[in-house]
Amino acid sequence: MTGLIRFSPLAARSFGASPFAFAPADFDRALDTISAQLFNGAAANEAALRADVSETDTSYVLRFDVPGVPKEQINVTVEDKIVKIEVNFATTVVEGEKSLRAERNNGSAIRTFRLPLAVDSDAATATHELGVLTLTLPKQIVATQKRIAIN
Repeated sequence: MTGLIRFSPLAARSFGASPFAFAPADFDRALDTISAQLFNGAAANEAALRADVSETDTSYVLRFDVPGVPKEQINVTVEDKIVKIEVNFATTVVEGEKSLRAERNNGSAIRTFRLPLAVDSDAATATHELGVLTLTLPKQIVATQKRIAIN
């Protein structure tokens, strides 16, 4: 039995030979579904509100995909280092139509981020354009330490 070759799913995936190979997005979607059932929807929130977080010298920038959601259905709160975003997804039901398949988000999703430094919530801005919510959160100016001479 010297002609046997051990099956490797990674090798099959790279050559595209296996009909059972998953695309990375399919695998992520399957994991999100399983995690949502096991952990009370935590992964479902992350899947519903995909985010990019970046940093400049003076601020943090958070971008969320919220396609088709009006700005009135988005609630953002900032306190110290914590940023919380709540989005209510609602699909429209047209009278006389019967749903055959529903894949768009329905319900609500909440994401919370803890940033490394506190942010100035008074100077924070939010824009909602083309289905992307952009939060610009300026870093709070921290007082510098000053040595005081004793007389």
